[in-house]
Amino acid sequence: MIQLETLFSSNTPVDCHLLKGRLEREGINCFVFDENIVWVHPFNAVAVGGVKLKVPADQLELAKTILEQIEQGHLFDENGAYEIAKILHSEYEKQVEILRIKSEIREKPALFDRPMEIKSSMLSRNELDQIIDSEKDFQTWSNKKFQFTAKDFFYELFDFDRDVFKYLRIRPVEYYLDQEMVDYYRSKSSSDVAVICPNCKSDNTKNGYAIDYQWDVPYLILSLLLYAPFPLVRKKTHCFDCGYNFKKQ
Repeated sequence: MIQLETLFSSNTPVDCHLLKGRLEREGINCFVFDENIVWVHPFNAVAVGGVKLKVPADQLELAKTILEQIEQGHLFDENGAYEIAKILHSEYEKQVEILRIKSEIREKPALFDRPMEIKSSMLSRNELDQIIDSEKDFQTWSNKKFQFTAKDFFYELFDFDRDVFKYLRIRPVEYYLDQEMVDYYRSKSSSDVAVICPNCKSDNTKNGYAIDYQWDVPYLILSLLLYAPFPLVRKKTHCFDCGYNFKKQ
């Protein structure tokens, strides 16, 4: 009979499942207890001792070592230990580079005919070729047009088991997600120039819709009259260090 020991407990079941996935990656058998009762009655989580992650007694020491490494911000594999923060930052920089290349290709479609002009110090040639192939698929979906013929109409009219919405979904969800990410990268890149706060000289600022304190009451009155929040119509730059709002010069 296998004896189980409690390694970790939390009032949030997701915490146990995240750690469970990491431990199972190292070959440790994990079991989650009292998860259902916490999901059904979350206010009773403290009373039952939270959700408990248990491991076999003979694997407890290795599991504790892995848990200590995670709490210190480290992970390890067959190649040794590494810092989680560095790995995440490296992956973030790689994804930004991929968005930069995609944005460059969409601005200059002629690069499809000159793929060797697309260069990167972070990505290999094979990775660049994969990005180019994915952008070709993106262009194919971009050029796809909505078509619904009279034949399609009568076919859908008399066949009740068919789905007419398939004609409206001419592009997959992945197309719109990729388009949104690249568009956001472009907008963020164009607004990355820091605005200095005239009050405290900080660059921790953000431009957007805002109202000053003296406008709080008029906006409240207008919202009550319209039975809906009155839309913000003025943009200002907000300093997150001193709280000062000012117009962007």
